[in-house]
Amino acid sequence: MKMIEESASLKATRGFAKILAVGIVLSVAAFSDIMYIQEMQKVFSKDPTLLLFCYLGAFTSFAAIGYLLLGKSAVFAPGGQMLASWIVFAAELIIATMNIILVFDSTHTGFLAAWAFISPATPVFHMVGVALIFFLDPELKEKHRDMELQSKLRQADRDYDHAVALARVEVKRKHLEFTMKELGTAINSSESQARISQHAHSMNDGLLTEMSGRAMPKDDDSNDRYYGRR
Repeated sequence: MKMIEESASLKATRGFAKILAVGIVLSVAAFSDIMYIQEMQKVFSKDPTLLLFCYLGAFTSFAAIGYLLLGKSAVFAPGGQMLASWIVFAAELIIATMNIILVFDSTHTGFLAAWAFISPATPVFHMVGVALIFFLDPELKEKHRDMELQSKLRQADRDYDHAVALARVEVKRKHLEFTMKELGTAINSSESQARISQHAHSMNDGLLTEMSGRAMPKDDDSNDRYYGRR
């Protein structure tokens, strides 16, 4: 029973220590953002609208630190994403430090003068860092691979449909060629020639009758010969 109580007490202490560590880190991040706002107020003191956007931009550092803490605790995957999170966390500390020093140094000479020129763009640095970590998420990479695979499968289906369509056209072309060949053979047969001859005589008789107004006498012998009668 005593061992269980000690374990529960130790677990509670560790939980409080984690909460305290997170609170300290976020407090420093908030302090850095407030110092950054002090610099922005010197520039936009007469324009409350732009100053409001500066406030929003300033607290991106606080949000970025919160994202890093939460991600490193439960979200980020080991490997490239975790390594990138450590690099971005170090960069966030450097940016916060430089912004705090910038407020308390009124001369802005040397390196601080260069940083005073760059510091207004610090929200962009926060965005780049967070975006880098976000796009290194293995789940996002797997999703992109799945999308790429689906795209390849759809393209393969389109290629198959195209090949089938071409095959159908080729079969139709060969069918037409064969049909034309057989028609030529059928026309040149003696039976077809006889029927064509008879049809031509019938057309000729019709034209002569129409032109002369007199019916042509029937040639029973020729008709009998055509139909095979004796």
